[in-house]
Amino acid sequence: QSEPLSDYCFTQKKMVKSKLLLVLLGVGFLMKPTLGTAQTSLVSGRDYPPEIENPQLLGINKEPYHATLMPYANLAEALSAKRHASSFCESLNGKWKFNWVPSPEKRPVDFYKLDYDVSAWREIPVPSNWEVQGYGTPFYRNLGYTIQKDFPHVMSEPDPQYTAFKERNPVGSYRHDFDVPTEWTGRRIFITFDGVDSAFFIWVNGVRVGFSVNSRNAAEFDLTKYVKPGKNTLAVEVYQYSSGTWLEDQDMWRLHGIFRNVTLWSSPQTHIRDFFVKQDLDKSYKDATVEIAAKIKNYGSKSSKKQTLTAILYDNTGKEIAKGNAVGNTLSPKKEEQLTIKFPVSDPAKWTAETPNLYTMVLTSSEGEIVSSKFGFRKIEINGRIFKVNGVPIKLKGVNRHEHWSDVGHAITEEQMIKDIKLIKQGNCNHVRTCHYSDDPRWYELCDEYGIWLVAEANVEDHGYGTRFDEEPTMKGAIIDRNVANVENFKNHPSVIIWSLGNECGIGGSNFRAAMDSIKSIDHSRFVHYERFGVGKNNPADLDGRMYGTVDDYAKIAQRKDLTKPLYICEFVHAMFNSLGSLADYSELFDNTPEILGGHLGISRPGIMEQTRSKASYSCLWWRFRRIPK
Repeated sequence: QSEPLSDYCFTQKKMVKSKLLLVLLGVGFLMKPTLGTAQTSLVSGRDYPPEIENPQLLGINKEPYHATLMPYANLAEALSAKRHASSFCESLNGKWKFNWVPSPEKRPVDFYKLDYDVSAWREIPVPSNWEVQGYGTPFYRNLGYTIQKDFPHVMSEPDPQYTAFKERNPVGSYRHDFDVPTEWTGRRIFITFDGVDSAFFIWVNGVRVGFSVNSRNAAEFDLTKYVKPGKNTLAVEVYQYSSGTWLEDQDMWRLHGIFRNVTLWSSPQTHIRDFFVKQDLDKSYKDATVEIAAKIKNYGSKSSKKQTLTAILYDNTGKEIAKGNAVGNTLSPKKEEQLTIKFPVSDPAKWTAETPNLYTMVLTSSEGEIVSSKFGFRKIEINGRIFKVNGVPIKLKGVNRHEHWSDVGHAITEEQMIKDIKLIKQGNCNHVRTCHYSDDPRWYELCDEYGIWLVAEANVEDHGYGTRFDEEPTMKGAIIDRNVANVENFKNHPSVIIWSLGNECGIGGSNFRAAMDSIKSIDHSRFVHYERFGVGKNNPADLDGRMYGTVDDYAKIAQRKDLTKPLYICEFVHAMFNSLGSLADYSELFDNTPEILGGHLGISRPGIMEQTRSKASYSCLWWRFRRIPK
């Protein structure tokens, strides 16, 4: 930590002495005393790679952001749309060889080489956070970084009393052998990391492939020229701190490592790289028009055949509802084109949080590639200060949800996600803000299926630096990049109705205005929120916002005649382990004030009964307790 310890910032020494406190916190970390055996070798001229301190370097050899997708072998797989069950998908989750060191100069620099012996290394589950597995120090911190504030540097020396003095920048070195199926020969082969905190380098078969920063959006690499049929060796070097750390100062447990799925998958040489399923309802909200914009890229070394694309819409019984086609061009190597298909749909069932009716869009290319997406029909509008879906005003009754469970840290399982959704529904909640980052891609699919209105927030928070990055030119690209990643990844989900530019970053200067312009150029069908833009004429976003006002504050904002936008309250009361007051007063105001779209409580730390996800752990589920019928 770069600042004096507070009640909400724990050092390793405090944690070791307070095991009972850990249990009450619902963290349940087992602190293993023995770390991986380090084999030290210094990089010539410096002891850490310069990439980790370059805020303008957003990645090396990463694929462009795109919608969450997967090629399927046949129609049955495509209709199921279970990405990890595809015949062209191979999960790399499991036990990986692992070495942890507290500072970069102690890392095994040559570990990626094929002749480097890792047989004595311990194993770690992937996905997981290494702190949960007993390596390093888990931190909880609200406001402030856990390293010396010295942007753009992350290796600066803090006061000796702080953990970061000795654990200057922990490095996790991962090794894993995997097989490439022989039937994938001649296809493109990609690897996707859904979440790595905070930055990492990747090597395959001893050759460096690339680098990524941004812990909570998918990082994807084309491995085709690096792999061979049969056994291959993957090496990943993860840094706890990087230039991305300055935009990841979220109020939460700070945990690190490869904490989401790692997936190997393949496609034809000419591949449907991205697609956006857009839809609109007519003035009576009955009939619809569907428009699919698909990007097809020739990754190969030879020109492709003439491209065609077919889109077929299926209902939830597998019945064909509508279809369309598009014809493109022959693609020369490395070239990409966009094909657009548009067709009408008569009176489809509509998607809302109460009626989550889903259809499946299946796309088939002239290469025989099949991709698909579940999606729903709904129209979002703002009429004056009223937010409507399908012509009906809605009220968002919400939860700020962190991806955190006591037994797994941030490596949330699908079963745990479903438990979260069921508890949220039981609390009469219909809304989640993905505070304060992009969630696991499976979360959005589950919200589509179960019916949750989502405010999808980008992985941007620099709370500890105040207004430092509002106008900082070297951070503009990263702020835009993280917002673009958020929109590109999750643009096909009907559950997402609002994009959020991030959380608690200064007052929202020109860098955030540029980010808003960028995402609106991608998707103009949804609205944008950013609380730090505030309320009134100087707010360029589509919604007014203010955190932590009183009931009277919000009533006065709603009554102002100079305002023209709905008021969305992303956080308004906060609990830390215990219950709250005045909730019935807020509830009555929201229910009786059309200008207020709704909102939800501020973030609540995991409670005493975390293992069952009870009301103690989700004190944000206040709607459940707001009125007791007589």
